[in-house]
Amino acid sequence: MRIRAVLTLCLATLTVIPVGAHDFWLAATPWQPESRVTISANLGEVFPVGTDHVKPDGVEQWRVLGPRGQVAGEQELLRDGKALAAEIVLAAPGAYLATLTTAAHVTTMNGPSFNSYLLEEGLGWAVAARRNAGVSENTAMERYTRYAKVAVRNGFGTGAHLTRPVGVPAEFVPMTDPTLLRAGQLLTLQLLANGKPVPGATVTARSSGGGHPVLGLTDATGHVTLPIDREGAWLVRTVHMITGKEAGAPDVDWHSSWATLAFHTAQ
Repeated sequence: MRIRAVLTLCLATLTVIPVGAHDFWLAATPWQPESRVTISANLGEVFPVGTDHVKPDGVEQWRVLGPRGQVAGEQELLRDGKALAAEIVLAAPGAYLATLTTAAHVTTMNGPSFNSYLLEEGLGWAVAARRNAGVSENTAMERYTRYAKVAVRNGFGTGAHLTRPVGVPAEFVPMTDPTLLRAGQLLTLQLLANGKPVPGATVTARSSGGGHPVLGLTDATGHVTLPIDREGAWLVRTVHMITGKEAGAPDVDWHSSWATLAFHTAQ
């Protein structure tokens, strides 16, 4: 497998990489279920520890796809401590994919703070655009949405649906079933926004076991290959940024889409 743009970072360089400030992700308990699994929606600064409350009214779309298609019935997400959680019955062997979309929110940041946030997320082009427009020090209004996926496996069975887009506005689409990966293997994903490849995006992967994160850059076709060098649960994440005008929201300066994919290495 050809590595397109992979850079493994050491702890000494953590100050220049995104640390997952208030990332939103889906997790599974247990990660290798047999007949039932609890899917939880979490908000926090460093995966896998959720530190902030997830509000039920912030959920816009929630669904679970299995080997036989969409899992029947509404598994309501209910508050579980700071997270939201739902118990899912895994009726057939194979892989399952849960997806969740949050409603759009708007935030305002002063100029220097917004510039720092952009740099931490690998969005230097946006910093340059603000500078060229003469608004580097101006307050910025950003609208953001979050799109989370989690993949789990219940025994032997198909996982082909994990490698297809689900149609949310921003998503990672793995080229191979991530639930079959073992430590030491590579994972190639494609980043899509509104169904189109996103080139030049900074992608970060973190392991539940700690250690250094892995950083990659999507190529011209939106693909990135990351070394999954440790066992455990992993979170792949990115922030896709466009102007408010491009997003059809001229009342805000910027629109960001936060995309995550969580999975666990095979045992």
